[in-house]
Amino acid sequence: MLLTPRQFMLSLFLAAGTGAAVAGGASDPAALATAQAIAARPANEGRVGTMHFAMRNGSGDTRQREALMFHSDTPETIRIAIFFTQPAMISDTAFLTFDHRVGDDENWLYLPATGRVRRLPVSDRGDYFMGTDLSYGDIKDDFKFGLEDWIFTSAREETVDGIRYARLEGEAQSARIIAETGYSRFTALIDTERNFPVDITYLDADGDPLKHIVVEELDTVGGAWTAMRFTVDQLQSGHTTVVYFTDMQHRPHLDDSVFDAESLAYGVPYLD
Repeated sequence: MLLTPRQFMLSLFLAAGTGAAVAGGASDPAALATAQAIAARPANEGRVGTMHFAMRNGSGDTRQREALMFHSDTPETIRIAIFFTQPAMISDTAFLTFDHRVGDDENWLYLPATGRVRRLPVSDRGDYFMGTDLSYGDIKDDFKFGLEDWIFTSAREETVDGIRYARLEGEAQSARIIAETGYSRFTALIDTERNFPVDITYLDADGDPLKHIVVEELDTVGGAWTAMRFTVDQLQSGHTTVVYFTDMQHRPHLDDSVFDAESLAYGVPYLD
């Protein structure tokens, strides 16, 4: 069986360990409490919006992509479906993720060129999403830090431009997490009133800065704080992805068929 690059790297990490430090022991209590507050951030039952991607390479050339995003939050599972509509060459490409409160998460990808829906292994969550600087895991995590992925090592107050934040830091729980996500550590500024990270830097498996995410616009949708615009800088390639939403609507009763993996091939769902 042929392995994907991500799966090959995972096998190497588990066989030989990594060059990055892997956290041991328990989280700092204050840091864990901050991470738990972020994880418990109130969510709306459902929202729909147009998702825009502007991808700029190191030479300054920019490509645009557009998709329709459906987000549903239930007591059991957070579901996100993304259907690309522009440009024509990737139109009808679709991604679906289930982030279960209990049990393993699930991800699917539909590529029109193949004509089939492919289930993505969890080990692929560090792969880049549709040519952007976001990983599949970044999309799924929705500006939260997986409590099962990280040892939270520090949380301290920090003032930036006269505004007080919490500085949260974490290290990967294990070599497997580093291999799956591509991240060994992170440091983040947390808006403690909203329990929302507004500035995140991730380090790679060698402990070098890899990715910087800045949330530039927050708004409430159905009573839940939502990132409406953010920028992702890939610090090692010089690539940048700007993501922003338009026409965001609170849709609390999205039909389950929107989040059906086998229906991804049918294209963008119709909403009344």
